[in-house]
Amino acid sequence: ENALDAGARTINVVVKEGGNKLLQVQDDGRGVDESDLPLLCERHATSKIVNFEDLSQCSTFGFRGEALASMSYVSHLSCTTMTANASHALR
Repeated sequence: ENALDAGARTINVVVKEGGNKLLQVQDDGRGVDESDLPLLCERHATSKIVNFEDLSQCSTFGFRGEALASMSYVSHLSCTTMTANASHALR
């Protein structure tokens, strides 16, 4: 759902040994802004809600960070991301 919320048109998923060895997701979405990276794996963190009023107009599939937070507690997680206006990717 994070990839879809980011406007991805193509999503590739690689799974090895049922996800026990590898779960890799690659998409062509907008990427994560550098300022949002510290929150990426925090529970209940989102860049989608800024004001209380945003709750009534939320049109996304989920809140970024909840699934990633859960996975980061039980795995070796890394994220490589790049926004359209960036000169290079971040990890």
